[in-house]
Amino acid sequence: MNASPASERSLAVTVLIATHNRAFRLRKTLEALLAQQTPAGLGWEILVADNGSTDDTLEVFRTMAMRAEGRLRYVFEPRLGKSRALNVGIAVARGVVIALTDDDVSPAVDWVAAAAGVLDKWGVDGAGGRIRPRWEAEPPSWLLESPRLLDYLAIMEHDRPAMMPVPAGKYPQVWGANMVYRRAALQALGGFDVNLGPVGDRRFCNEDVDMVRRVLQSGRAVAYDPGLAVFHRIPRARMRRAYFRRVMWDMGEGEARAAAEPPGGPRILGIPRWRIRSMARMTAHSSARTLARRPGAFYEMLDCVYAAGVAWGQLKRAVRERRARGLLVPRRPGGAARAVRGPR
Repeated sequence: MNASPASERSLAVTVLIATHNRAFRLRKTLEALLAQQTPAGLGWEILVADNGSTDDTLEVFRTMAMRAEGRLRYVFEPRLGKSRALNVGIAVARGVVIALTDDDVSPAVDWVAAAAGVLDKWGVDGAGGRIRPRWEAEPPSWLLESPRLLDYLAIMEHDRPAMMPVPAGKYPQVWGANMVYRRAALQALGGFDVNLGPVGDRRFCNEDVDMVRRVLQSGRAVAYDPGLAVFHRIPRARMRRAYFRRVMWDMGEGEARAAAEPPGGPRILGIPRWRIRSMARMTAHSSARTLARRPGAFYEMLDCVYAAGVAWGQLKRAVRERRARGLLVPRRPGGAARAVRGPR
């Protein structure tokens, strides 16, 4: 059921969704897309890029395709990595414009129509818009009162248009749940960086902000338009502190996975010694604030988790690099990898 080449027929818009083992969420996204209100004559399609799913994703696709009147297509990418799935989708998309969203998002009913015109409206090659929350349970006050945690849930409620770039930590930003690009621009840049973005169940990130950065660096323009709106469905499980600890660990490990630490300086097990000292200080400070029940203790703890994730990622990277250079004997069943002496 792989999609046919992009050259077969050109459409105005391809809606591209990468998904991995979330059939129960994908169904709601497809239902919202099939309920879109679009102008007569607008040619558009929905392309599901299945990233190695082993659940009922294909069955959900087949069921929804019977309601889609030929608008719904499917492509399979067995190599895990959201960026890999997106790149396969870009390669076979028929839309001149590619509108990207996620499998836990319900676009507003006019989203496809807005996506079809937003790039010409601003004279740009990329655009993003609002990502509004759709809480599946009553959110706790500590979450609603924290802009930082809402960022980690990819909530973007900014109500004024803007041109990118906007400095990090300022608003608005263009994020992956609601992005629109000219297909030609994505292809010219080689698609998304496969070293970034979620892999399987791991919440590595930044494939979206990296694309914005590269589009801008290429001399193209990116806009934020609040009229381009989607709703991010947030389950109860993402309203718990444990969820944010997991997110921060994965963000840290993902950073180390994507980019090596600059060379130089002493290291312990592949981790820069300065980072170990910093992590120890952060942990001690965070523990003291937690025991004293002082404000901000949770955020300091998240910073510690992030730093630990970076360190763990650097350790794993060092092991991979040593193994590639023949400095580690491959792991044997039931045993650990063993260091060997290199040439003298």
